[in-house]
Amino acid sequence: MSLILYYPWNWYPSVVIGFGLWTLAYLLLIGPLRLRFGWGKLPAPGQQIAFHFGTLIALFALVSPLDTLGDEYLFSAHMVQHLLLLFITAPLWLLGIPGWSFDLLLPRKQIVKLARMLTNPLVSFFIFAFVMIVWHLPALYNLALEHEGLHIFEHLTYLAAAVIGWWPIAAPDTCIAPKPTPPVRMLYIFLLTIPCTGLAAILTFAKVPFYPFYITAPRILGLSTLADQQLGGLLMWLPTHLVLLSALSLTFFGWFSSLKNNTGNHHPASQLP
Repeated sequence: MSLILYYPWNWYPSVVIGFGLWTLAYLLLIGPLRLRFGWGKLPAPGQQIAFHFGTLIALFALVSPLDTLGDEYLFSAHMVQHLLLLFITAPLWLLGIPGWSFDLLLPRKQIVKLARMLTNPLVSFFIFAFVMIVWHLPALYNLALEHEGLHIFEHLTYLAAAVIGWWPIAAPDTCIAPKPTPPVRMLYIFLLTIPCTGLAAILTFAKVPFYPFYITAPRILGLSTLADQQLGGLLMWLPTHLVLLSALSLTFFGWFSSLKNNTGNHHPASQLP
């Protein structure tokens, strides 16, 4: 906490303006535009809070001192930044966006086909895992840290891949690209833990640092380069599994509850009054 207070916040215009426009678009969509054109229901307060909280988390990740710590000193801080985008912001956005918006905004047949292809669980899994892993390859990782334009592109691909990757789990009800059945969703969530575990294990049990950028970076908090990398691996391991396990539990109990309700609503005719 003291580090967050010590280092300055970096209010990058591109980030602030980008998220400001993103928030404005959401407010216009569920407010004036929805009322004018008679679109679907207003998202519940909880959905709206989820969307805005996801945006605030992304803003915190990209402009708070966490950004400075990750870009200049600590691999583990950079890992926290990426995990906030991949495992917190994206699912919260999906929980907050109404399903009818996708049905209205993706009317063309070609776009619908593309949306359904990208949100197919197999494709979603591959995109999410590929983007997460490829950006942790040492050569590409260091290149992104040294070139701001590539670094921005990295964060955009994280957000895009996270939204696609979380779609089979947290997507709203929509006809354009519906979610798979609960059993498929639970299998999907379980399989997502595999690339997370693999990457986390490589980082946690490494005997040497992988990233030259952090080898030459000033050391803070008494963490060696290797210890910092191993801490980053543990952060990839434990919090991500906690989030995925929570998603798995919510999916299971929601499915179980729906099965119970459906069973309770089908009484034999002889038992009806």
